[in-house]
Amino acid sequence: MLDDAIEIRELKDSDDDAAVRYEVYDSDTGTSLGVYDNYEDAQYEVESMKSSNRADWDDAKEADPGTD
Repeated sequence: MLDDAIEIRELKDSDDDAAVRYEVYDSDTGTSLGVYDNYEDAQYEVESMKSSNRADWDDAKEADPGTD
């Protein structure tokens, strides 16, 4: 996953234009990484993913270890 490829997209409910949710999206793979009710939660998730990637690249202890 590329840091530059992770973005936050605004999703609007077609029935209620005032209802907005935020999708964390990986444009490199075309994959949704989660949908959040507010921008702050989506931003936190993006920063968490980027931090985890930086730790992995720096060969430091990964903040969110997987099953690799």
